[in-house]
Amino acid sequence: MTSKPNQTGGPLAPVAGGVLVVRSPVPPGKPYNEYLEFLRSDFVWSCAYCTMTEAEAMAIRFTIDHYEPRWTRPDLLNVYENLMYACDECNRRKGDLVPPPAARTKGVRFFRPDQDRHADHFQINGIRLESKTDVGEFSIDAIDLNRAALRKLRGIRQRLTRCDELVAAGVLGLKQFHIDQLPPQIKKMAAGTIRRAISTAQRAADNVDSLLRDYAKSPLIDRDHDGASKERTANLADWKQLYPGNWRAPRGTAARSTAKKK
Repeated sequence: MTSKPNQTGGPLAPVAGGVLVVRSPVPPGKPYNEYLEFLRSDFVWSCAYCTMTEAEAMAIRFTIDHYEPRWTRPDLLNVYENLMYACDECNRRKGDLVPPPAARTKGVRFFRPDQDRHADHFQINGIRLESKTDVGEFSIDAIDLNRAALRKLRGIRQRLTRCDELVAAGVLGLKQFHIDQLPPQIKKMAAGTIRRAISTAQRAADNVDSLLRDYAKSPLIDRDHDGASKERTANLADWKQLYPGNWRAPRGTAARSTAKKK
């Protein structure tokens, strides 16, 4: 099977044992936070580590993770290949943890979906993720990939479909499956699209890819493109100009106030 770039981001490379995230070409030299939208699309709106999608995350926010932490590799601070799209829970648990060179030589490191095939390192047993390698075992332990919320998420996925790849690897796991093997709610969407628009097998695959991306993406996280944010900023500036003074509490004031209340 070959891979072609998606209309909404970089290509996803189907390979034996899983699907790799392939990064889009990005303009170099930008501050890392300006790569957020590239990351969202390239990682199919999913956490690099636990596979949770934005749509599944509910109140959990998504962040940019530095695979090699900033304190150990400041030279990679703004390098796109070092940036991962991660849910806040995984990013917080990963933190600045870095296995020492001796451990990394033995394969003890964090999983990364742009280089590692999920099925090579993990397998699903019920709603628990199990390791096949040291990479998988370390990632499960360090990021707590069997925490209660993720077990519950896998249970929900199991009720939607019997596809083990979805339960373990999320949307990327669905990339290898035909429409009749997709979860019911996605299959229904795909069927209508196919009846109306699909004339070739390749076009069917392209539409499935688009539907999976729509399934994973949360519109609530999208940046404001209608000018409302700029209007809000301008309105706030008018208020501050109308009533000059310090509009922000000095740093530490909130903490001291809380301490006094205690």
